[in-house]
Amino acid sequence: MNSKSNLESFKTLMRAVFFVLPLLFVFEGYGQKISTSPTRLNFKVPPGGSQRGKITVANNSEERQIFQVDFGDFDASREGKSEFLEKGQQARSCAEWVSADPSYFELQPGEQQEIMLVMDVPQDSTALMARWAVAYIRLAQERKAKQEGGDGLIVNLNQSYRFGVYIFQTPPSVTYSKGEVIDFTYKENSLVLRLRNIGETFLKCNSYAEVTNLANGETKRLEAKNFTVLPASNRDVVFQLPSDYPPGKYSVLGVLDYGNRDEVAAAEIEITIPERGN
Repeated sequence: MNSKSNLESFKTLMRAVFFVLPLLFVFEGYGQKISTSPTRLNFKVPPGGSQRGKITVANNSEERQIFQVDFGDFDASREGKSEFLEKGQQARSCAEWVSADPSYFELQPGEQQEIMLVMDVPQDSTALMARWAVAYIRLAQERKAKQEGGDGLIVNLNQSYRFGVYIFQTPPSVTYSKGEVIDFTYKENSLVLRLRNIGETFLKCNSYAEVTNLANGETKRLEAKNFTVLPASNRDVVFQLPSDYPPGKYSVLGVLDYGNRDEVAAAEIEITIPERGN
């Protein structure tokens, strides 16, 4: 039986499926064997409109793999770590607006599959703000067992790995973009620039710190950080001072560049690097 026939049989059996879903994110071993691209999709759909986006999944392993696509929510911590949630748990979720074709498929070793995601935005007030979701591409191992007391089969879909693709939806009418620096601190060689997205769009940020030696005027820029901040969210950007900085007094400028041609947000502090013990 060919792959297509196997897949059709699997879909039929899914009507009698129960699922075992330990929701774990992908570990390194499978991350090297299964790939998804891109890692994020940006939609700009007006109320009542529709738009399509494409994800490609490749099976680089040596085994046939079965995949399921579904959707959930996510949030981001102040440290920038994603918290993944079930659908409907995020106030600004658009997970209910997105569908996938196909939502179930299998791939033989070396094969890849294009998935079409469709964003269908309702014609109401909920569509007038930026929203977000995540598409889960779940890697499943199919196990079949005889159904007790009958002649059918139960397919137990044991899912241990999933891959996330971030989805961002911004209505074309939403254009107000602004970030601000709300705090800048220094402790034990760490500089922490605290930011807030006070606009209505997703902020694609570039942040950096410039350190000036007040004794000789020498200025060095620390490695820049690139990240996205969700609307109405805070973010802490941490810069580590190299351990070989000489002791003394410094002026440090922390900068948030969020893509506005006319302005950036910034804060400046003075710090003292103490003498280090032998």
